[in-house]
Amino acid sequence: MATGTSLRTVRTLGLKAGILATAALIASAAVPPAFAQDMPEMSLKFGHPYNENHPLAKGAQRFADIVAEKSDGNIEITVYPNSTIGSSRDLVEAMQIGAVDFALVPTTNVASFYPPLDIFYLPFLFRDKEHAYAVSDGPVGEALYADMLEKIGIRTLAMYESGFRTITTRDKKIETPDDMKGVKFRVVNNPLNVATFKALGANPTPMALSEVFTGLQQGTVDGQDNPVGNVKAFGFDKVQDYITLSNHQWAGIMFLAGEGMWEGLPDNVKELFAETALETQEWERKALNDQEGEFLAEMEADGMTVTRLTPEQSKAFQDAMEPVWTEYREKLGNELIESAVNAQ
Repeated sequence: MATGTSLRTVRTLGLKAGILATAALIASAAVPPAFAQDMPEMSLKFGHPYNENHPLAKGAQRFADIVAEKSDGNIEITVYPNSTIGSSRDLVEAMQIGAVDFALVPTTNVASFYPPLDIFYLPFLFRDKEHAYAVSDGPVGEALYADMLEKIGIRTLAMYESGFRTITTRDKKIETPDDMKGVKFRVVNNPLNVATFKALGANPTPMALSEVFTGLQQGTVDGQDNPVGNVKAFGFDKVQDYITLSNHQWAGIMFLAGEGMWEGLPDNVKELFAETALETQEWERKALNDQEGEFLAEMEADGMTVTRLTPEQSKAFQDAMEPVWTEYREKLGNELIESAVNAQ
């Protein structure tokens, strides 16, 4: 972004989003509940990059199942996991041309198309999950989603999550920023992610999620960063010996709908999709948080060395991010960053 996103813009868009949401609620209250027989017959595509055992994949399938049940089978949503119909970037592009109807895509990948979403991956921005939810579900998030819809024609229905990111390596325990120097490190293909690990002295290598296991196995890269659930679900723990709970970024996973598809829907179908997306958002977040501890215990029992940073060690990583924050204050705008920092 050349000029950044101002807090005034965030507030204005948030107010507009609130007005629209209120109007929708009033309209829906005035109309009798839709019955299954009123639902049109439809076949839609839902793509994502996650393994079927991951809570994210289960959330997507749950969405499809609930919609099928509530529409009495009239609306069929076929879910394509494991990047079978494209990588995260491919899915965004496919939604823009109407080839895919729904997708789960990390904020950092969507930011390649709508840069203000980099706010979600600013390292060490979020104090905890509750803070992340306050940004993603509150006025800041609502304003960004409304502006994104206008700019790139993709609608945000919900925000799933894969949790806070960790650092894994093959043969090196990571406790300090200095331990990252020279490590060949897979990162998400986004300039912010590259900048984050360059600031630690690593050798960042952008790579699609579907290619990471092979890259680690063959030694193309020595380490990577992903939340605990991804490390377990994709089997990275089988080819990595060390995991550091750095919590350097929170991975929000956007539940997206193509606007071309959305505009052609009857109101009762829009309502069904919107309500079910939020219902499954809550289910997915709980499932992920419930399983994360179990996954970590399993990996530790299988011989993976788990490093839990002390507050002093964590601060050293945060301090190393100062150049990244300086660069992105200019790109994102100080007011947007502060509105996220102060979200309650």
